[in-house]
Amino acid sequence: MRSNAAAAKNAETPHTGRPTLPPAPEGFPDAVALFLDLDGTVLDLMPTPDAVWIPKDTIEAIGAVADKLDGALAILSGRSLEDIDRILAPLRLPAAALHGAELRRRGGGRVADGGSPPPERLVAALGAFVDARPGLSIEDKGASVAIHYRSTPQRESEVRERVAGLVAQFAPTHELQPGKMVVEVRPRGCHKGGALDLLMEEPPFAGRRPVVLGDDLTDEFAFESAVARGGDAILIGEINRASAATYALPDPEGVRAWIQALAVS
Repeated sequence: MRSNAAAAKNAETPHTGRPTLPPAPEGFPDAVALFLDLDGTVLDLMPTPDAVWIPKDTIEAIGAVADKLDGALAILSGRSLEDIDRILAPLRLPAAALHGAELRRRGGGRVADGGSPPPERLVAALGAFVDARPGLSIEDKGASVAIHYRSTPQRESEVRERVAGLVAQFAPTHELQPGKMVVEVRPRGCHKGGALDLLMEEPPFAGRRPVVLGDDLTDEFAFESAVARGGDAILIGEINRASAATYALPDPEGVRAWIQALAVS
């Protein structure tokens, strides 16, 4: 990919200052391992997590790219494994779910399983907080719990401050992870970068160059890990913030088109 950098810099994604992702990563398919976030990256963000939709031809293209990479394609997501499999059915790919608390290697074996769920007192307190504020929603994922404020973005400061206080009070073994219109409580030290590192130690990922696509703060851990390994990180969206990303694409539609092109390359 880096050999195409000079040409790519002629087409930058607006507001990011980063070159647009070339048509194919350097070394594709023999030397690349591809890691995809879902929401905001492959999937358009929707008012609620359950409302997302993915075109059938995108699922087929992801499967075709995975075959080209000899299986070295994984999903890195805050969603659960069950949710990932439901969205991408019939595919069953290697995946780091719940930011790595659930980790599935190629063939279905688990490297990590679940993590410690937040204490019941915390979940109850978060539920009471959400119930008293119309427009907020709570998503209990087992190993983590998320508070969404997509319908009431003006509550961002209130949500972050209150959830941080409840975590400090009830769950010292967990930490707060901000995201796009969401804050999530997850096991401390559990993130996508650590999940990528674990997968990169095993076939079919070992020895390849990681390329990560993501849009959110939660993806920065994976970005940093990929770049440290000599790979690339692609930030999705017209986002002007500090990032370890080396390339950019404007939106999930662009990601889907890029995957489609890889599938037939």
